Amino acid sequence: MVCIFCVLLNTLMTIGQPNLSILSVTGQTGDEVTCSLQDVEGYWWYGSKGTGLCRFDGFETEMFRSDRQHPDLLRSNDVLCMAEHRENAEIWFGTKEGAYILSKKDYSIRPVILKSEQEINELANKRISCMMTAADGSVWLTYRNQLLHFSKKAKLIERLETTWEGKSRSVLELCFDADSALWTRLWNGGAIRWKKKEGRWQMENRSQNDYPTNLPAPLTTEQQKQRLDSVMSKQAIGNDTTILSWVKHSSSAFYIGTYHSLYYYDGQQVSQLQNGLDKVRSMAYSEKLQTLYLLSKARGVCQWKDEQLKVLLDSTDFRQLHLQGDTALLLLKGVAGVRMLNLKTQQLTIDTTMADVKPIVTAYILDGEKRLMPCGKQRLILPKGTELVEISLSTLDFDHASQVQFAYRLNDDGEWMELPEGEHVIKFAHLPSGESQLQVRATDAYGRWSAPMTVLTLVRPATWYEHTWLWVFLVVALLVGGFYLIKRRREKEEPQEIHLQEAVVEEEPNKLPVADQEFLDKAIAAVSAHMTDSDYSVDALASDLCMSRANLHRKMRAINGQTPTDFIRNQRLERAAQLLRTTSHSVNEIADLVGFSYASYFTKCFKEKYGVLPKDY
Repeated sequence: MVCIFCVLLNTLMTIGQPNLSILSVTGQTGDEVTCSLQDVEGYWWYGSKGTGLCRFDGFETEMFRSDRQHPDLLRSNDVLCMAEHRENAEIWFGTKEGAYILSKKDYSIRPVILKSEQEINELANKRISCMMTAADGSVWLTYRNQLLHFSKKAKLIERLETTWEGKSRSVLELCFDADSALWTRLWNGGAIRWKKKEGRWQMENRSQNDYPTNLPAPLTTEQQKQRLDSVMSKQAIGNDTTILSWVKHSSSAFYIGTYHSLYYYDGQQVSQLQNGLDKVRSMAYSEKLQTLYLLSKARGVCQWKDEQLKVLLDSTDFRQLHLQGDTALLLLKGVAGVRMLNLKTQQLTIDTTMADVKPIVTAYILDGEKRLMPCGKQRLILPKGTELVEISLSTLDFDHASQVQFAYRLNDDGEWMELPEGEHVIKFAHLPSGESQLQVRATDAYGRWSAPMTVLTLVRPATWYEHTWLWVFLVVALLVGGFYLIKRRREKEEPQEIHLQEAVVEEEPNKLPVADQEFLDKAIAAVSAHMTDSDYSVDALASDLCMSRANLHRKMRAINGQTPTDFIRNQRLERAAQLLRTTSHSVNEIADLVGFSYASYFTKCFKEKYGVLPKDY
């Protein structure tokens, strides 16, 4: 039996972080659990003062309550009662100020609304004392003397009032008997039986003592442990009071194992059965065989029957034993180290049985934001840009959560990866785009692996740079762009060649009068004769033409519009252009051959005249 109250008390100390309408907070020490249930999936739900509605999965507690970030989630965080609606996958719960419904499909919470004549919610500030789900899916809840019957869609079907001896009485408890009659037990005593007749629930009788009370709840594991600790501290022999293991023999009797001995407690007194056992680690009792099986560090696997201890297996390697029916013992040696001892043949074999456990996904965290896994969901679509994904797992084995081990892989061809024992979170960074099948296995408390029973489809949309069509487009764009640039460069070079040819043509001398042409020919001959002389100046040219400097200037301007200096430089540049076309001399050599003292100045002048550098001509 699951140790519910032990689990609940432990989970009240769990600390978490806020997430949407879900909060994990620190419970106050000493908060009393007012109500609890285990739903069809296996989660434990409970409520207590101030903590709101809580869900425990064996590892983490999620709390649904109002706080600073969610002030309007619940009018009161004091949960008093709850019921599960399996068909709708809902948890109904009542608080000191109203009733609410939590949908396990998206973990949203909405109030149960009952409009009064003033068009306000009648239940908004009412203390909901009892709640129960009927076999037909309808829900019963009570406040004060009002017994309200709701349909599965949270619509009021019928309203009843509970009175006793002419006075209104609040309801303490609800239940159905074997005849499908509804019983309401009242505060301060008394019970009312209701029977459905002609489509309506009618009061059948009142009774003081006939309420069909349930048997008292058995002691929880923790309560039993506390009780045995108290008994051993008072009655055990010497200081041997530390309980290592214990098992029930009857409703009130127990076998108790300590560091040194085996004891028996009959409900009144403690008696020592066997000493010198040295740590009784684990025990199991078979009612059918009337035999106690125990695991001792000193003697191995033993049985206690007819007041005698018998060694079945002289091995001290095992940590725990578990009775498999009445024919075998499962012996836990370590993680995935399970052996089976046949009680009839005393043969020890490897246990190859697959564990009957089913791992489930309880929650997921996307880039630090936690969300609970909706009920029945098998497909998870990740938002675009998600980098880190964390998947929380559980087997809902509350007693052995720290001993469970999980293994997982992506798709059928992936490699199985094992988490350390007790760890329950799978982390992925940069999942591949598209669909991936997350397969999960788990062990039971004895280390036996289950088959791959849980498959979760993870869908990560491709980011913009992961699309194939984008890369195809970029390649095509680069090719087109490169072709365009090459074409533009060619178009730019062709007009330059044409321009150079036109420039040569334009520089051919125009038809001039004979006297003027003869004068230019003499000037050209004079400059050509001194082409390599960089010091050949305007004065030297005037002297060769038997003219003054001033007359040479006026004559040149009148004939071709050039100054003598421009004329000499143009003759040198035309000669340089000829040499560039017809020889293989370097630019420096040609500059020297045409009378330029500095190659840089030659380059500058050449580009001004022809539009290109000498080396590109």
